[in-house]
Order: sequence, then C-alpha cells, then structure tokens
Amino acid sequence: MTGLHSSVAMQEMRSAQLQQIFQEVYCVFEPGCLFILVDFPRHTNPVFWPGLAVFLWLYENEAAWKLSGTDLGSLLAEVGLRSYNSE
Repeated sequence: MTGLHSSVAMQEMRSAQLQQIFQEVYCVFEPGCLFILVDFPRHTNPVFWPGLAVFLWLYENEAAWKLSGTDLGSLLAEVGLRSYNSE
C-alpha cells in the first residue's frame, strides 16, 4: 500500500487551492492508497481549544485560523476521498 502524508501544510493554502490539491491527490491515487492529513482540527474538544488558540495566536498566521474553521472532511468528500476523522 502506498500513500501520501501532509503535516501542517494545508494551512498555507486558500480554499480553492485546497480543492485543487485534493483533486490531484484523488487523480493520482490507486485504490487502497492512503492520504494522511495532519493539520489544525475544525472541531476541537473544548478542553484543548484554549491551548490550540494560544499556539495559533503566538506562532501562526491568519491562514491557520481560517483552516481551523474549514471542514476538511467535506472538501475531501467533494473530490471522492473518504475521511476517517480521528476526533
């Protein structure tokens, strides 16, 4: 089985760019391949949100804040990829 891993990289992309990236991933993957996406979550457990908010405020730009409000699972589904959310 082959796959692709993206870790905290999507935060630098605009919404249209995210869609293009996910479409390309879908086009090149064969059945059984994995796309492992690790980034800032949309729905965070309220216990973890204050720490994540401080981290974003101190170390990240506006794009990371926007990504934390993006439903990546829906964007993946729009191009035909299935999301297995670990939350």
